[in-house]
Amino acid sequence: MFDVVLLMAGRGTRTGLDYNKVLYKINNKPIFRYSLDTFLEIEECNRIVLVINPEEEAEIKSLISDVNLKKIKIVSGGNMRQDSVYNGIIECNSEVALIHDAARPLITKGIILNVYRKTLVYSAAVTAIKTIDTIKELRDGKLITLDREKLYNIQTPQGVNLDKFKNAHLKAKDEKFYSTDDVSLLEKYYNISPTIVEGSIYNFKVTTSFDLEIMKKLLEEWIYGLSNWSFSWYT
Repeated sequence: MFDVVLLMAGRGTRTGLDYNKVLYKINNKPIFRYSLDTFLEIEECNRIVLVINPEEEAEIKSLISDVNLKKIKIVSGGNMRQDSVYNGIIECNSEVALIHDAARPLITKGIILNVYRKTLVYSAAVTAIKTIDTIKELRDGKLITLDREKLYNIQTPQGVNLDKFKNAHLKAKDEKFYSTDDVSLLEKYYNISPTIVEGSIYNFKVTTSFDLEIMKKLLEEWIYGLSNWSFSWYT
């Protein structure tokens, strides 16, 4: 069994909205409900912790009034993403915790279960896709081309051994260290190299107004029967 921390406390101003982007409705369904519903359908998912902006609690509760709330715990987010993750994981109690961005609505059961199973074995697993662009690094004023065969774009969910992850967070708090993603804490404090679970180009994070338009198109195609919610064609 695993628990999941679903991060949904951000504002998302780059989408051009004047409210939280995960509350934006596509096909009369808020963005966060797509990933939430997918996790709810997975038998191995023991608990779902929603990390929210407390000012939005009443609205969010109304948007999940139709689901079994026994599995769901609502907590407030922190100042930084890492703080929000910590607020979520202290409410988890399974051996494995998964952390997922609610702004990635097209996550699939297959990817989720792969992350969970790999985490059981390796203590950390990260969803990622191979970089297709040429990436250059600026070093001492010179551009150096990196080997894209060794580069990955990191997605969520990211899976962690809960006990180790909690301890890593406490160490990071003591040192005032903030990482750019979740498994980085296990890399730093436990020397654990996360295993890679192949993600999907469709598992992108809605960040800009352009992303929002693309997501609307993808989900509208699904609702009209042009694609399948299992998304078996890209997992």
